[in-house]
Amino acid sequence: MTRKPPDLAFGLEDLPPPAVLLATALQQLTIIVIIIFPAIIVARVIEAPPEQAAALLSLTILACGVGTMLQAIRSRWIGAGYLGTIAAASSHLPPSIIAAQQGGLPLVAGMTVASGLFTLLLARLLHRLRALMPPEIVGVVVMLIGLGVGLAGLRLLFGATEAAPPMAEDLLIAAATLALTGGLSVWGRGPLRWACVVVAMLAGSLLAAALGRLDGAGAALGSVPLAGLPSLGHLGYAFDPALLPVFMVAAVVSALKTVGLVATLQKMNDAAWVRPEPRSLAGGVTADGVATVLAGLMGAPAVNMSPTGVAIQSATGVTSRIIALGVGALAVLVACSPRLTALLALVPGPVIAGVLVHAGALMMANGMQVTTSRMMDARRSQVVGLSILAALAVETLPQLAASAPALLRPVLSAAACGTLVALLLNAALRIGVRRQVSLTVPADAIIEAEVADFATRAGASWGARPEVVARAAELVSWCLDAIIHSGLARGPVTVKLAFDEFRLDVLISYRGAPIELAETAPTPDELLDDDGAAARLAGHMIRRRAERAAIRSRDGTTELRLALDH
Repeated sequence: MTRKPPDLAFGLEDLPPPAVLLATALQQLTIIVIIIFPAIIVARVIEAPPEQAAALLSLTILACGVGTMLQAIRSRWIGAGYLGTIAAASSHLPPSIIAAQQGGLPLVAGMTVASGLFTLLLARLLHRLRALMPPEIVGVVVMLIGLGVGLAGLRLLFGATEAAPPMAEDLLIAAATLALTGGLSVWGRGPLRWACVVVAMLAGSLLAAALGRLDGAGAALGSVPLAGLPSLGHLGYAFDPALLPVFMVAAVVSALKTVGLVATLQKMNDAAWVRPEPRSLAGGVTADGVATVLAGLMGAPAVNMSPTGVAIQSATGVTSRIIALGVGALAVLVACSPRLTALLALVPGPVIAGVLVHAGALMMANGMQVTTSRMMDARRSQVVGLSILAALAVETLPQLAASAPALLRPVLSAAACGTLVALLLNAALRIGVRRQVSLTVPADAIIEAEVADFATRAGASWGARPEVVARAAELVSWCLDAIIHSGLARGPVTVKLAFDEFRLDVLISYRGAPIELAETAPTPDELLDDDGAAARLAGHMIRRRAERAAIRSRDGTTELRLALDH
């Protein structure tokens, strides 16, 4: 059962007041509009006329609104059950550009549908791929997503390395937006915190207007129709098998991104969270796949869950999934209001940069929390470190992408490259990791440090939670102490640990009489007068501290089995 964290103003199942619902839905919609740039770039690649470009953007927003409502559903087959705002998928941008260059919008649409169908297949296979996506990998993916979002904001502000440096006014606008967003999310109360992003974007836009950075915006709006249904005149479908591999890679990256974001939402909404919940992960990926298929059928590029939308929930403390209905309704309204879309699209670049930097920083922090929630050994440390290094190498060494074959360039982004390196290294370094380990202790002595080191090494190789491993080491020490000091064992004692992500099993076997797992603790008088009372006290504590404890004695051999929920 989930437990609402104290820092959430309105939790998952809460119904916020209408003003809060509207403000939060507007913030999430603003993120959809801000991250519409993949559709804008595809339209520019094919040199689409203004009417066709406007229709493409409107249909993309419509697909995002429907996908957001699908993510909020909590059913067996679809939906993560959280406020997971859907936006245009930047991971699909490189292959979409290739498709647009080779076959125009029909090829983009056809390959997007294929990518969505492959995503649906991945959702059904997630339970079989669980071992390849442990929490530390999910955390790394979230960190890399945050890195990509933050770098996107910095690039928007500073431009390419060969470009002129940003104007002082732009730096001031971005810094003010970032400071206001972060300040309101930390010190804001009530509406100021719930709407921190909208307030900061409005203030940043007013500052930009005061500094003369919005000149000509009114004329641009005047040429756009006030209302109208999106045109479907560009619809058409084509398919090229040669492009299928790069779209499949993009689908894998998007699916892992969604897994990481849903896991972050689970942790954000449950103070007792310990591990990702598989059904919710699969439902989230399924909703992404359905939304991507819908986008392709409407001739729009792929969509998936937005990390910035998740970061806004962390900043505002409003995570109610009811808000998804408001986001969907507003998305339909905007899709049918070209002038409103144009107004939202006129938010100055420095303002968007400030919001993206803030969101990226929050996502990186959330990813680090997920990664460090598990014990790390040399194998897992290498996976985490090398995947982050690979992502940074792609971002800081553009010559890597320039010298790579054309088919590999779509995966040479921070999130895609780092994710693939993490998956491949995790699969390779799992070789040799035993799911069961054993230790033999002499019957005449127990070295507690040796027992603790044994449990710690095993837990780190499995990526177990440190508090569960520490409790297991404590229980084993109690058992051995009671067995040895009571003289129950005739010969060495063998300890075996086994792990399967959901449970840590302990098996202690020896030749001799069984230890008593007393239901009640001995009285103070019994502890003073009875030599066996100390062993009964240890057995009582073992029974209480383990989720399950059982003893079996046969042919002079005793087996003590303990189970700890993980």
